[in-house]
Amino acid sequence: MVLGTLSFLFGILLLQQFSSLPDIIWCWALLLILSLPFLPRYLQNAQYIRTIRMLILFMLGFLWALLRAHWVLDVALPTELQGKDVLVTGVIASIPLEDHRKRRFEFDIEILEFNKQKIPSVGKVRISWYGKKNKNSYKNKIKLKAGQRWQFWLRLKQPHGFMNPGSFDYEGWLYQKKIRATGYVRVNYKKKQFAKKLDNEASGYRMLILRQNLYDTLKNITAKNKYSGILVALALGERTGITQQQWQVFRATGTSHLVAISGLHIGLLAGFIFFLTRRLWPYCGSAALILASPRAAAISALFIAAFYAALSGFAIPAQRALIMLSVVMLSIFWRHKVQSTQVLSFALLSVLLLDPVAVLSAGFWLSFSAVAIISLAALGRLTIDKNWRMWGRLQWRISLALIPLLVFLFQQASLISPLTNLVAIPVVSFVVVPLVLLATSVSLLLPDLAAILYSLADSTLHILWWFLAYLADTPVSQWHGIKPALLPLCLASLGFALLLTPKGWPAKYVGLFLIIPLLWPNIDSLRHGEVEITLLDVGQGLAAVVQTRQHTLVFDTGPKFSQSFDTGAAVVVPFMRQKGIKKLDILVVSHKDNDHRGGLESIQAEIETSKLVSSYAAHGSEACYAGQNWVWDGILFEMLNPDELLSYKKRNNASCVLRISAGKESLLLSGDIEKRAETLLVQQYSAQLKSTYLVSPHHGSKTSSSQAFLDAVAPDFILIPVGFKNRYRMPHVTVLQRYRDMNIPIFQTFNSGAISVRFGQKNSSKILVEYRKQSQKYWNSHH
Repeated sequence: MVLGTLSFLFGILLLQQFSSLPDIIWCWALLLILSLPFLPRYLQNAQYIRTIRMLILFMLGFLWALLRAHWVLDVALPTELQGKDVLVTGVIASIPLEDHRKRRFEFDIEILEFNKQKIPSVGKVRISWYGKKNKNSYKNKIKLKAGQRWQFWLRLKQPHGFMNPGSFDYEGWLYQKKIRATGYVRVNYKKKQFAKKLDNEASGYRMLILRQNLYDTLKNITAKNKYSGILVALALGERTGITQQQWQVFRATGTSHLVAISGLHIGLLAGFIFFLTRRLWPYCGSAALILASPRAAAISALFIAAFYAALSGFAIPAQRALIMLSVVMLSIFWRHKVQSTQVLSFALLSVLLLDPVAVLSAGFWLSFSAVAIISLAALGRLTIDKNWRMWGRLQWRISLALIPLLVFLFQQASLISPLTNLVAIPVVSFVVVPLVLLATSVSLLLPDLAAILYSLADSTLHILWWFLAYLADTPVSQWHGIKPALLPLCLASLGFALLLTPKGWPAKYVGLFLIIPLLWPNIDSLRHGEVEITLLDVGQGLAAVVQTRQHTLVFDTGPKFSQSFDTGAAVVVPFMRQKGIKKLDILVVSHKDNDHRGGLESIQAEIETSKLVSSYAAHGSEACYAGQNWVWDGILFEMLNPDELLSYKKRNNASCVLRISAGKESLLLSGDIEKRAETLLVQQYSAQLKSTYLVSPHHGSKTSSSQAFLDAVAPDFILIPVGFKNRYRMPHVTVLQRYRDMNIPIFQTFNSGAISVRFGQKNSSKILVEYRKQSQKYWNSHH
């Protein structure tokens, strides 16, 4: 069963490597191919049958993933409806989450109308309702709850996210959740466009409604608790209340799994129910004569565990744990012994059958890998020591073996996780989780008792947190690595697996050599006189990373969208780690607008920065001004703006403007300058502005890119940092036409992703790479 399940998994993984989705006709072709191996004359050969069986399961995996992909992706928002106001009726399909700017929730569309005509529904969408917190505002007078049926005016667009090396694949995440559009609520008093709650109740959302009621109750009861977000996560699997600082401690200590409802929590609850039922069942009179205690205990444990998994939202780790528990409990019920490998294989196959796209989730790989490591660690051992030494060795093995996977998924791994988990797992498992589960079970009926229990759990977490935070601050808490390619990942995983095998296992220490490519990856280094500039995809904003052989400069940091999300942390830092950059020589913030400085604090917190340069009085910064210049590794950097002797009415015109040149080729980073600053630059520098690449001033705004400026720069390529379907409608059509009239190739980050250019090497042609096209997957948008 193990090999068959792995064959099915590999078939699913094969489809995930496609840049475009094969036509549905392949489904029928594969079905035909699957029927060919059953030719009678071959059926006598046992080896042939086994090989064909593996091949069939491989193709079935590919076929199942292909069918699922078409089922989801063939439903799409019509292109002509993007950015238009549409009237929708449907049900709130998730717990609405709120911050100081917006409320966000998933919405199952039942009816979609445009110009009073019904349009085929696109299914589930992700919606934001913007507006600052204000007791008297229209938005805040409305109470949104999961399971309610509403009618909204929405402005939707097709799924779209940032595309950068090392960054989170937002489009892939939306695809996993079957979300086919994103958008926001429109309220227009003049057009009489209002949100309207409908009276008729939605059916099929009872568990979600229960989760909503418990969530509201828990938020109120734990409002004064310091670790409220962690308590709610342990109870309901809703982790949005955990702060960024808390997540940083979890990541640094390798304890993030403690707040993901998985086998640890479900197994603990099931074990307690099994033990309790088995002890009490003999006192149940005639029922005990009909059903034996172990059977009754197995059924009770399975029922409660299933309820808890459903209450947590059925995340992939919870699915895996519940399926494995089901096999174990049913084996107890039927008195049939099963092997651990069979249990794990059955759980893996079941999860893949439920949703083949689970392979895109980090939780899928971490959950199944951890269980597989435990099984491997016990391989060949006749006895298992039940003491702290055994527990410590197990934590060490799990932490060590997961390093390749963690570096591949997150570009980092905790080096102190064996120690932190040795303490944190027993405390959370045997103290915090029982208190939280007991408090949650009585919260609706006995809120005062629940408050006491939550306070006890919170106090325990407070003590534990001191320990975790102390270790997280140590310099050796984390190791940041470069995301490995598939071959080094497989070699390193095999290497760690060999090192985990018992003493005397053949080729055990060959594993040491197999992990070398992971520890010392091959980095594409630049030569002297060569420069690489990457214009990152940060939406409606600007962030660029400039690399020479021994130096790095960042020009602008992209926007900050909320207290918990900015492109410095989400895009710039992951990109630099993917490139192996550990130190930043100069960080330039061209001007004060949020879309250029929003990620500043995150970058400074994560990357050592030698110098900060800006056009405004930022804390600890030096001023940028025309005339500054320096040379790094044969590359000339010249600051052309702002002029120290001039005052600027608009801060856009005071933007730092940086020209980078290597030999006859150059790139001009122009910030948000407008026509006034462009005119001054032309007057002062004239032909010296000539550049091979021009990063479009002010994102292609109609206030910039004057003809005189373009004539002076005379670029061979125009690069535009711009957001998909942005509300400013940039770049402006007149500016685009101006570029086209000059026959200049145009590249925009919204449809190119990160744009990398490399020049300066002698006798080399210009290199321009569009990351979206280079790393395109079938679920990514094709704009």
